Amino acid sequence: MQTVMGPRFPLKEGETNKDIREYLFEQMYRFNGRPTPLFMEEMAREIQSRSGEADSDKMFQAFLSVLNKEALARHENIRSKKCPPDDYIVYGGRAFIETLIEAGLKVIILSGNPHDQVNEEADLLDLSRYCQGHVYGHTHAENFCKQSIMEKLMKDEGFSGENLIAIGDGAAEIKAAKALGGLAVAICSDEEVNGSGVIDENKLPILLDGGADCVIADYREPTTLYNLLTGK
Repeated sequence: MQTVMGPRFPLKEGETNKDIREYLFEQMYRFNGRPTPLFMEEMAREIQSRSGEADSDKMFQAFLSVLNKEALARHENIRSKKCPPDDYIVYGGRAFIETLIEAGLKVIILSGNPHDQVNEEADLLDLSRYCQGHVYGHTHAENFCKQSIMEKLMKDEGFSGENLIAIGDGAAEIKAAKALGGLAVAICSDEEVNGSGVIDENKLPILLDGGADCVIADYREPTTLYNLLTGK
């Protein structure tokens, strides 16, 4: 995202490239969990306000090109068995999901990425089997709202906010869970070293501002985490 967006931002007086990088990191984490086209539209408006030229569709296509290249490499690593699927899952994530399933909880994947892409990734990572068809992304970015989807799932599956636990690294799902009376858990995992146990300080303030009830670095102690979240 930085390589696509950064060079397009005209600098204001007294501003540096480092300032732009920090601004973009903050905005990316703020938008995390929402459809990328909406992020591109807002960034295009910001660039234009700085008297720069920006086309949100072209920016989105440039970002998709980079993203798809990375995704293809990731998929090939998994298919060729060069890397196990768990290398691409936050540390301890599979064990935590299995702990939830064993306890009788339903597991739902809800992403701001395109629906087909989310399902393909879930299949490759061998996560779909835990979700009983509940793997969701957006089909129309402009109409996508995580809170609305959560509300529909709550109605369809017959549970209330007090039984909702949302774990994510985007402000969208944190705010949605809180609005619905659920428990919002911020996952601030280390983007550089999976399993380091270090909290990403860039994500932290955005998710706390979104109303997160607690913060975790990963899922290294699945049973302990489950007990804490459910009050066992």
